[in-house]
Amino acid sequence: MNYHDFEEACLDPLYPSLGERVRLRVYTGAKEGVLVYEEGGELRRKPLSPFPGGLEATLPLPESPFRYVFFLKGASPTGEHGEEAWVYLGSHGLERTLPRYDRFFHLLAHPLPPTWALGAVFYQIFPDRFRKGKTPPPRTGAWLYEGRPIVQKAWDEPPDPKTGSREFYGGDLYGILEALPHLKDLGVEAVYLTPIFQSPSVHRYDTQNYLAVDPHLGGMEAFLALREGLREAGIRLVLDGVFNHTGNLHPDFQEALLDPESPKRGMFTFYPDGGYASFFGVRTLPKVDYASPLAKERIILGENAPVRYWMRHADGWRLDVAHQIGEGGTNRNNEGLLRLIAHTAKAENPEAFVFGELSFDTVPTLRAHTLDGSMHYAGFAHPVMEWLSGRNIHGEEVRVGAEEAWQTLFDHYAALPLNLRHSMYTLIGSHDIPRPLWRLKGEVRRLEVAFGLLFAFPGSPGIYYGDEIGLSQANPYEDWRGDPYCRGTFPWEKARWNLGLLAWVRRLSALKRSEPALRQGGLLPLKAPEGVLAFRRRYGHEEVWVYASPSPYVLNLPPGVDLLSGQPVQGRLEAEGLLLFKPEKKLY
Repeated sequence: MNYHDFEEACLDPLYPSLGERVRLRVYTGAKEGVLVYEEGGELRRKPLSPFPGGLEATLPLPESPFRYVFFLKGASPTGEHGEEAWVYLGSHGLERTLPRYDRFFHLLAHPLPPTWALGAVFYQIFPDRFRKGKTPPPRTGAWLYEGRPIVQKAWDEPPDPKTGSREFYGGDLYGILEALPHLKDLGVEAVYLTPIFQSPSVHRYDTQNYLAVDPHLGGMEAFLALREGLREAGIRLVLDGVFNHTGNLHPDFQEALLDPESPKRGMFTFYPDGGYASFFGVRTLPKVDYASPLAKERIILGENAPVRYWMRHADGWRLDVAHQIGEGGTNRNNEGLLRLIAHTAKAENPEAFVFGELSFDTVPTLRAHTLDGSMHYAGFAHPVMEWLSGRNIHGEEVRVGAEEAWQTLFDHYAALPLNLRHSMYTLIGSHDIPRPLWRLKGEVRRLEVAFGLLFAFPGSPGIYYGDEIGLSQANPYEDWRGDPYCRGTFPWEKARWNLGLLAWVRRLSALKRSEPALRQGGLLPLKAPEGVLAFRRRYGHEEVWVYASPSPYVLNLPPGVDLLSGQPVQGRLEAEGLLLFKPEKKLY
């Protein structure tokens, strides 16, 4: 076996600074090797020294990202004539020829994710739909949105696509405060709120005032009360930062729109025909042009710019459509701007966790040392749910087997910088995609498998409100869509909860928090019967073996413990669903 991943046994220190000496260890049967690394555009070589269990090298960290591979003699089966062959060990495994840089290990220097976020259990809330507190909901017709009256809905009414952005159910921040016992029982360590700033729509992605909490959510008074309640409960608070675009009612945009001579005109991209750049052409969401120094000052850098201001009150940002933020109506200079936002937030709050909505391949952006992580759609949510549901995010039929799902999971994981592998926001549901139980046609057993993988895979698992009690969607399966149906209200009558599912999620959450291998461990492949998605988590001297399948399967196991039941197991085992097995034998 050859092993190198993000844990103290392989990397010391885990959070290096540029120029700091770093020890890199590879656990291997090879007795001789060389560290091959890039510095200043050149590939350099440093001999590896033996230690009990493998080989190591120590050197000052020259760059960020720092790219390297191990060149090992005898790490793979012998050559054609029985001699020990030299092979490269990179991020994706052994290769006989020098891999592309894309398959080197990547290591970042400071600034890095705060330690509290690594493997932390998150809970995402869409405030209007979670729980009513003491703030009266706006009445039907109280104002117009896109020329049509807003609508007050009864709590149990399903969302309507015809009025989705104009529907208000009355959930507020006081309601979240009242629900803290539920979150604590679930083992939640951080709450991520979709936008809470003043806006004319219910989704609030069209910000009107970045410095005001929406009065229909309880205003600043409710926010401060919630913040204090979360702190007392030991739960962090992450806000949704919508900095790619403002709302069309934002005063800066209104001034720019009405006065072509205004200095704020340059904060947005206007076209000769009078139009302007916006999010997917939506007129209520004008895109910010960060080529403008004034835009940077007012949104990112200024004393009361929102990026800075709210980090005096909260613990991080989730950046909406982070991959679109840029200049000139495009995503030009995206990486530089993401880096600026993250550095500015951390300058205000060194413990801030700044991750992005990177909906596609996250690797190029994250390797550029930009953010602390991202929502793990492409590298986790999509392959897992495609395997279990047989449909992709668009509702198209796909045929993804367990082995194909594993290959996708591992490919994305291995490509990530080592320091970010445990700060990816893994998920199976969100406010933008169909709810997992609905995608699985109500098959709770399959949802249990999805939740099992969510908590067993490396990263920070994010529970979307209500998924833990079996909340689904009102639309028929043939009408494939998420928003607005995935934003239904949380039913607080416990008679409507799937208590078995809730107990399952609580157990998984407890194991994520108590088992070091599940929270901090590296990732390795694991042989399993056909149709079973399996992998190993390794940390220090211990491993946890993960097996997952909605169908029955048979295993032959060494002595160990079934972590879900707490019972010892050995030999032939008939299983179904998820098995978390902890072998009794130590690794070394």
